[in-house]
Amino acid sequence: MKGCNFIFYTPEYQYEGMPHGEMCGDLMPFYENGVYTFIYLYKYCIYAVETKDFVHYDNFRIVLQNGTPQEQDWHAATGSVCKCKDQYYFYYTGFCEGNRGKEGKYEQAILRAVSRDMISWEKDKEFMFCPDEEHFAGRHWRDPHVFWNKALGKYSMLVTACEKDGEENRSGCTAVYVSDDILNWEYYNTICSPGIYPTLECQDCFEINGKWYLTYSSYEKQWETKYKVADAFEGPWITPAWDDKFDGRDFYAAKTVFDGKHRYLVGWQSIRKDCKNDSPYVWGGNVVVHELVQRKNGELGVKMPDTIRQAFTSPLERNVVVKRGEWDTGKIISGKAAAGFGLIELSPMKNVCLIKATLKWTKDTHAVGIMFHIDGEKMEQWCQLRLELSHNRIALEKSGKTEKDQFFDEERPIHFREDQYAEITVLTSNDIIVVYVDDVALCGRCYNYSVGNAGVFVEYGEVQVKKFEVLEGEEQNIIG
Repeated sequence: MKGCNFIFYTPEYQYEGMPHGEMCGDLMPFYENGVYTFIYLYKYCIYAVETKDFVHYDNFRIVLQNGTPQEQDWHAATGSVCKCKDQYYFYYTGFCEGNRGKEGKYEQAILRAVSRDMISWEKDKEFMFCPDEEHFAGRHWRDPHVFWNKALGKYSMLVTACEKDGEENRSGCTAVYVSDDILNWEYYNTICSPGIYPTLECQDCFEINGKWYLTYSSYEKQWETKYKVADAFEGPWITPAWDDKFDGRDFYAAKTVFDGKHRYLVGWQSIRKDCKNDSPYVWGGNVVVHELVQRKNGELGVKMPDTIRQAFTSPLERNVVVKRGEWDTGKIISGKAAAGFGLIELSPMKNVCLIKATLKWTKDTHAVGIMFHIDGEKMEQWCQLRLELSHNRIALEKSGKTEKDQFFDEERPIHFREDQYAEITVLTSNDIIVVYVDDVALCGRCYNYSVGNAGVFVEYGEVQVKKFEVLEGEEQNIIG
């Protein structure tokens, strides 16, 4: 097994023609005693890896081997770990496509494994939680999420289910079962059934400062990780008015982990088929971790975990080159581009690096941002984080656009500050890009680009560069 164990973990390197299941899928994080264990799907089995800082990963291991085509867990899939007394319980999904349409059998069922050390797991052969067809249709029955629910004083299990008599592609709902002993379960309620999604996958539920949050992933339009908010566990669960996502359309199946102080969102960023910029996204990818931030209005934003930011300590030497527009290169760099585009290069880059910038712009400026991977005599290559100021939007764009399927710009809505000011972070590693503008995140891919240089651009307006530095990180390691 050879992959990346620096920041954006994956068990295998990307390669052209990579099949489904070769990358990380559906992260199931668990925290105890300073160690974050990320359980995940890989080659139809379930594996785990450990980290203490979301930077370095170790102790890669198998958790559960999948069963035979005749067994319920022919494909072992998403679930969660919960500790009760001195035992760990892993509730997971057993997929057996061969059961489809067979009387008395199910394509999806909830299974259980038990461990005393999070290393060795034993499947509970006597336990199988089949679809509850008294309350729900049997079409979807997966992704059990088990946690101690302080509001109910019981263990709760969220299940990805669908309404008993609902429309086929709009009946996804959140089934809740409860238990006093984490072993025996009874139906409690259906807490979220919006009539919008085919399913609410990979759900999680938690409370922060009196507000409850339900996170889930959906694929009714595109791959998305979303959330709803409520004042109580029972709901009503409301969709945030402005933005109900945490990242872009290639960040999926994210669940959270709490270490007693901070809550982190752990998901996978999809790769593109054949590792090409103009190919569609495929299932599975690299681990991406965001720290959750609760805003004053109760909605959620994200930030880069401090441990990742602290891994970049060596600033690269500045190299200022005015490329286009009018620029003052004094103590505070400022630029004007009244008739269109202006760009100043400020630093070379490394393969793995962190760009930290603070930009301020004048009121009527159309757009500002960070340009990176700039290369070529006539700037034939570039990527950019674009802040579209009048549209309340950020976007990741790159040169070499084509009209092939799914070659779209990554974008997110954002409320820019009234003082025309933004804190920006851009993290690049090989083809991976993760950016933060204040508390809004956006990740993307950029294949087969040279490292190049980084700088600041402005369109139809003025910008001040209050801060700009490029910091070097460690080179990627190999898992052997």
